Parts: sequence; C-alpha cells; structure tokens
Amino acid sequence: MHPCSIGGTELGREAPVELFQKMGFPDEQGNMRPEVLAALKTIPQGAATTVWAATSHQLDDIGGVYCEDGNIASIDVIPHQRGVQPYSLDEHSAKRLWVLAEQLTGLQFVVE
Repeated sequence: MHPCSIGGTELGREAPVELFQKMGFPDEQGNMRPEVLAALKTIPQGAATTVWAATSHQLDDIGGVYCEDGNIASIDVIPHQRGVQPYSLDEHSAKRLWVLAEQLTGLQFVVE
C-alpha cells in the first residue's frame, strides 16, 4: 500500500535533496513548487489507507493487491501515474526479486 506524499512529517528527512530535485519538487530557488504542496496529504489522510487496509472486509479472503486512496488500486496504463504500475506485474522481474530476497536473507521461502 502507498500512503502518498504526506506533509507535516519528517518522513523525507533522510532523503538527499537530489532525490527531490529529480522528482521535480523544488523550483530553481530550492522552494517547494505550489502544486506539489497542494497535492500533499495531511497526516490523517495519509494514514487512512493503512487503517482501511487493516480493517476493511473488502480485503477478506484476497491478497496480493496494491492499495492507495482507501481502495484497491487499479492497473495503470500510464507510467509513473497512480495505480499499479505495469513493471510491477512483470513475472520475470518478480522471480528475480524472489531469488534475490532468498539470497540476501539466507532464507528459503516456501510457497504453497
């Protein structure tokens, strides 16, 4: 699940300024762009999807879904927009990630 960008927190304090610059958040003077600030969620708005996912009966008996904005996200056809990104559905990449996770943790994950 993804809470989105949330204002009024220290969640980005460890991230390098260059990361925010690459995302286009600050203007040339280093100030946050007004449209970026306007799009930030409040802390309660950011927490809402987590609370929904933890308590919603809509998620009973299903798994493996991506949640955002208090709902199950749709599969997105426009790269870098909201929703499930096409690259996250690539089976070859998923298998490589699974193997890497097992190597890095020293654990073998058994799926039944």
